Amino acid sequence: MRRFAATLLLSASLSMGYAACQGTAHPLPKPVFIAKTIVILNNTHNEAVEQGAVEALKRWGKFTIVDDPDLADITLTFDKKSEHDGTSSQKPDKDGNPSSSYSMSFSSSIHMHASLKGASGSFYNATTTEGKKKAGAECIVDLQQAYASGP
Repeated sequence: MRRFAATLLLSASLSMGYAACQGTAHPLPKPVFIAKTIVILNNTHNEAVEQGAVEALKRWGKFTIVDDPDLADITLTFDKKSEHDGTSSQKPDKDGNPSSSYSMSFSSSIHMHASLKGASGSFYNATTTEGKKKAGAECIVDLQQAYASGP
């Protein structure tokens, strides 16, 4: 049982990995630079993600946050993706007796898609393995860095 717990703990800690937000690398479209309003659609079922995004947007100070998607120039949609994987193995111990182990890994990521009003697709996508408040904030900071790069 100790071996199982140790294996599970190790797998969980390794699956957390590097948690920086990674966004799309192409230039932002010109209408983004004249946009004034932004709305957040939070499909993560975690209010902290939205809180982190709102706080980061307020610090940035570029956009007015609105509640109605029809009034927003830009829509930010946050989604969560979770994955888990389990593997088992059996090999003989030092005495030749069978020894079984099972490991399980869990991972989740937050995805942000930014789209312009009336556009069919997103102009910017970001993904982070951070959770809760930090995930929302990291995706906004990543968008802010892309914005600073210009059209």
